[in-house]
Amino acid sequence: MHICTVIINNFRCYENKTIFTFKKGLNVLVGENDSGKSALIDSIKYVLGTTDQNWQRVNISDYSNEDTSKPINITIIFSDLTLDEKATFMECLTLKKGKYYLILNWEAKYLTTIMPNRTVINLSCGLKKDITAPSSEARETLRTTYLRPLRDAAAQMKAGRNSRLSQIVSSIPNLNDGKPYVPGKDISNLSLSAIFDLSNDLLKNNNKIKEVNDSINNIMTGQMLLSNENIQTDISVSNTDAIENKKINNLLEKLDLTVISNKGNIGLGTSNLMSMACELLLNNKNNNYSSFMLIEEPEAHIHAQRQLKLIKSIQEQCNKSDVNTQVIMTTHSPLLSSVVHLKNITIVNNKQPYSLSPNNTKLEDNDYKYLEKYLDATKANMFFARGVIIVEGPAEALLFPTIAELLGYDFTNNGVSLVDVRGIGLSRYARIFQRTDEENLLNVPVACVTDRDIMPDCAPKICINKDYSTLDTFPSKSKRRWKVESEIDDIDSYMDGILSRADGQNVKTFISDYWTLEYDLAYSGLAEDMIIVIENLLGKNVNAIKSEYDKYTTPEEKASYIYSFFRRNLISKADFAQSFSVHLEEKYDKCIETFKSKLPNYIVDAIKYVSTPIQ
Repeated sequence: MHICTVIINNFRCYENKTIFTFKKGLNVLVGENDSGKSALIDSIKYVLGTTDQNWQRVNISDYSNEDTSKPINITIIFSDLTLDEKATFMECLTLKKGKYYLILNWEAKYLTTIMPNRTVINLSCGLKKDITAPSSEARETLRTTYLRPLRDAAAQMKAGRNSRLSQIVSSIPNLNDGKPYVPGKDISNLSLSAIFDLSNDLLKNNNKIKEVNDSINNIMTGQMLLSNENIQTDISVSNTDAIENKKINNLLEKLDLTVISNKGNIGLGTSNLMSMACELLLNNKNNNYSSFMLIEEPEAHIHAQRQLKLIKSIQEQCNKSDVNTQVIMTTHSPLLSSVVHLKNITIVNNKQPYSLSPNNTKLEDNDYKYLEKYLDATKANMFFARGVIIVEGPAEALLFPTIAELLGYDFTNNGVSLVDVRGIGLSRYARIFQRTDEENLLNVPVACVTDRDIMPDCAPKICINKDYSTLDTFPSKSKRRWKVESEIDDIDSYMDGILSRADGQNVKTFISDYWTLEYDLAYSGLAEDMIIVIENLLGKNVNAIKSEYDKYTTPEEKASYIYSFFRRNLISKADFAQSFSVHLEEKYDKCIETFKSKLPNYIVDAIKYVSTPIQ
């Protein structure tokens, strides 16, 4: 079985009823700090308990806004129960549309009618909370393995009372297989409890221990007791009559798990992996009962390549048909998020969950395949952003952060992620943020910035071939990939066609005012600045370029001349954007209004949109 739904009400940041849905296997919660990920993890721990037997105490701070007049309600719904699980929870199940569900209703109520005031916990089952709670024995099968963030993993694997290592090893089936201990008999292949008896016997009969006992007896008899008192001492080993499980636990609590490395002492990252390996051993039980893992920020102390290896191995393990383990994980790592299947990711934004599984987004089946192939760490940071701007090429990717900063909309300060889709796939990335549920939109402003891709009529002659002076001189449409303004019969329909690719909900498309980024920058008022940078890149005299520029009479011709350097591949757009960014920073720092007046409107509007929270 697996957790399919968690419903939270009045718990910490979840003041109102909030519903999370989960899939079998791996589930990854992503989102910025304080979005509600840890509260969700803790809500599951409170209801199910943890395998380390830690006590989950409800505090006043667990009530949303510390309002104890209302109870905390957490409901966890399990589906796809195995036959053994159905038998275990038979009296607690709910039948709905031909399927059996286990519905646990956990309620924490603060009582002011008793002294001292305190919280009491009630557990029930069923849709109407009218079914008796599972027995204590049955509930033990639901306990989750919890890996906390920034934990001291090495300390957990050290020997000691109730050590985590002893708990994990004690769960191994048939752990006590072997022969019993019989004094004087063969001691090979002893069971663990027999090793306990043997060690006790060896300790008790050690000659030095016997000498100590005799010395104590001599002192007692010769110096302390009366002549007619017959008292003897005997040094023995405690707990020699303990039950089998107690004997085994005593032995296991003496075990340390250490890592032998040719690099010397290991660090926190390796200790973290070692701890996770042990926990996976505990949970990968190929039997008819399911296990559950809650992992917070597994990337802590782990470098990039190990992060990728870790998440891929967990994902592959969860996908095995004979493994009944469900993992619910939180992360702040774009690298880790980039290799998780999109359908397994839930964005937690402003205390609301937004699953990226099919039927929840506008993504189509082939979108999932495409994005999982091309979604890298630089793009996956959009899962954590307050605003996202999606661009089509490296020029925009290099220029827009500088432009935004000069306009007073610094992307870093505003939590904006920039995604460069490199010419294709813009609409696919946009659909990640578009929901099928129109009543529950993801409140992240997303700007898709795209070129209009219509040349002014004068551009072919200036940018491509000097013989292309009129429509009659152009190659046939089948032999070229460009078009000019006079060939567009209905510009509104053309623009609507571009908008239809990605526009909708909080995703807005911003189309260049005229042609492309570089053309529009020149047309709007930055042509002379661009000439300076072009001259530096080409090593030509700026006056020569400026003189040629001045020969053209219309704004369209002048901007086309500037763009001809890119169209003819005389200058790399990326190289230009990098140098132009430096030039803009030096010239227009603290000149917001002057700079803004020289920019294309669509760029200003897009940057402002993604930098302004949606109300």
